[in-house]
Amino acid sequence: MDIKELKKIIKEFENSTIHKLEISEKDFNVKLEKSENKQYITEVHEPQVKTIPIKEENKPIENNFIKIKSPLVGVFYNAPSPDNPPYIKINQEVQTGDVLCIVEAMKVMNEIRSPINGIVKAIHVNNESMVEFNQVMIEIEAI
Repeated sequence: MDIKELKKIIKEFENSTIHKLEISEKDFNVKLEKSENKQYITEVHEPQVKTIPIKEENKPIENNFIKIKSPLVGVFYNAPSPDNPPYIKINQEVQTGDVLCIVEAMKVMNEIRSPINGIVKAIHVNNESMVEFNQVMIEIEAI
């Protein structure tokens, strides 16, 4: 649900005789209540997406290969959702800034992006597996 839809729902709620409304949609929840002709939003939960910058330890090492390490402890996802294709596959070419995977920690989806142009040579983690801090997840050969 985007902000325009939410504003439209709030406006409709204001003009209605309904005193309480709760909407749940995937990871999004909102509760609206009226009291003495006033409107209050009591809860809003939306998933957060953060981009984690690649740190110095992910610089190219030997033979033009770079190892992408997990910047935090969390759950590895190779696609934006179960219905979508994976971000990357073995021997796929990637560009600097392309999303390689997501590491979820505390309900925050952290996009891990490629620091270089290259070809994916190895994916060391299975989808929905736990990853440790600094664990090698992906290897990319620089081009």
